[in-house]
Amino acid sequence: MNKAFRDALFHQDMAFYEEIKGHSGEEKAIRFNVYRNNVYVSLIDALADIFPVSQTLVGEEFFRAMAREYLQKNLPKTPIISEYGATFADFIHAFEPSKSVPFLGDLADLEYKLLTLTHAQEYPTLEHEQISAAFNNTSDPTKLLLGLSPNTSVMSSCYAIGSLYLAHKQPNGQSVAQITPHNSEYLLLSKSFIYGEVYIISEAEAVFIQRLMQNKTLEQAIPDDATFDTGTSLAKLIQWKLITHVSEADA
Repeated sequence: MNKAFRDALFHQDMAFYEEIKGHSGEEKAIRFNVYRNNVYVSLIDALADIFPVSQTLVGEEFFRAMAREYLQKNLPKTPIISEYGATFADFIHAFEPSKSVPFLGDLADLEYKLLTLTHAQEYPTLEHEQISAAFNNTSDPTKLLLGLSPNTSVMSSCYAIGSLYLAHKQPNGQSVAQITPHNSEYLLLSKSFIYGEVYIISEAEAVFIQRLMQNKTLEQAIPDDATFDTGTSLAKLIQWKLITHVSEADA
């Protein structure tokens, strides 16, 4: 897309109109506006597909108006439409009308991270039996290193974005009306088979997982928190299929 065409398409620059066939300036404008509107609608539709929960929470009308403002200053950088919207969450944080929905930017950030995970490479993980065998074959399990999938990450928010997201994705679970949005949450993000997944975890579990990702031994990873249950936390990592290898730390 050359610069003149792009400027005409997104910034109402009329210089490109000379290239359009038509008997008058008005006819050229009408023809070009049809194309411009189609492009705008397609990009706004793409954002609605990428951020469906965000759109549901604020309503289609508000979301599409916000998306139109976004694309005025944030043009696609690649022809891969699923990659569009990488900076949408940052835009929402600074978008004045969205300040009445303070969790919206964090929620959009979560949605985009999950989309990115969905398109990310998959890594083989260990089955429960393999992990149990590794624990049984060592004299001191606390010295073990647990490798987690590179797709694993921890996210925190001042708002209950994980609960809001899951309430929309799991309609038979907790309803949105039951959620207090201003409750902070820690989230574990990972890829399960094809899709990006989110799990709500405690602060202590977040510390534990982050330390494992820093190549700490099991003993070093355990947080100084009386409420933390190592067995339960390990069971979750096994259930969510996040452990890629178990090895003994060098002496």
